[in-house]
Amino acid sequence: MSRRLKKLDGVSALLSLIGFFVSLYYVRDTDIRMWESNMIFSTSPNLIAAADVVSNALFDTCAASNGMIRNNSGPYTMFQLKQEWGNDTYTGTSIAVDTGRVYKPWVMLHWILLCSVLFQGARCLAFTEYDDARPDVLFQYVPSRGPDFWRWVEYALTAPLQIIIILGSFYMRETVLLATMAGLQGALVLLGYVIELELHTVCMLKLGAWQQPYAMKSNMSVVCFLAQCKVIFLLLCAYMCHAIIWAVLIAKFQMQAQAINDCQNPTNMPPEILIVISVECLLFSLFGVVLTWQAANILLAKHLDALTVQALWTNVSGWYSILSVSAKLALEWGFIRLLAYNDARDN
Repeated sequence: MSRRLKKLDGVSALLSLIGFFVSLYYVRDTDIRMWESNMIFSTSPNLIAAADVVSNALFDTCAASNGMIRNNSGPYTMFQLKQEWGNDTYTGTSIAVDTGRVYKPWVMLHWILLCSVLFQGARCLAFTEYDDARPDVLFQYVPSRGPDFWRWVEYALTAPLQIIIILGSFYMRETVLLATMAGLQGALVLLGYVIELELHTVCMLKLGAWQQPYAMKSNMSVVCFLAQCKVIFLLLCAYMCHAIIWAVLIAKFQMQAQAINDCQNPTNMPPEILIVISVECLLFSLFGVVLTWQAANILLAKHLDALTVQALWTNVSGWYSILSVSAKLALEWGFIRLLAYNDARDN
């Protein structure tokens, strides 16, 4: 498996390099505009009247045509809030403010693919078997030894940008939303590394338990139990972060797709966007499945030997490589297909 892992990293790096050159062929100087949602409070009758006109037009266009009854809330009820300060009553309206900020999705995609080429290529070139590892070598990749910090650096540098590209594809481009979702994905990646460190601790405790004298085994069991509790808690936190990211993303996509159908828009949501969201959600989720499988094998094992532990770390590294390159290339495919869809619609 170890030698196959080296070839796998090499193939992954090559595929990422091919994907990078393909993206250069389609590249465009595209600026994606962002906005910020602000509550604007005013006593100006003109501003309040204008907001009422927009609110009525929005409901009549999107909701009334579908038989919805006007209420104080709903998908096409513009949010307005009356607030009293002193002797004055202010009416607040939530609006999208153009701050002039933009981001370049092609630059993000190139960065994602380049990081994949560099990190996966480095792992292939620096691959070392466990028995051949040397302490005097500055950089060597020994997957069977335990957590690899640089793998998680690669994911931290790329996964947040993948989330931004996906959100931007269906017009979820509010600055705070993009920053929050990307930051949460970055934190989730780093949480994955912390979980691996704790799993490594459990492995070391179980490997060393049988060598301890009988009087020390009870204390070792307590330490090992506490380490296992940490792993379970961190896994639950990771599940929560992942669920929040994709629940928000999918809910926003469904609202946006429904609005296109309801608000007399002659177009439809491109099917490529739904495909990308589905595939990326599946692949990102499988990262958690792999980590959970690894944790279950370690936590449920009564005894561990060195060869079993090395095989576990090697297998997990292989699956991570496959999932990583698959997620990046799937995103590139969807992005290029969306570009072709827009070109065909314009023509």
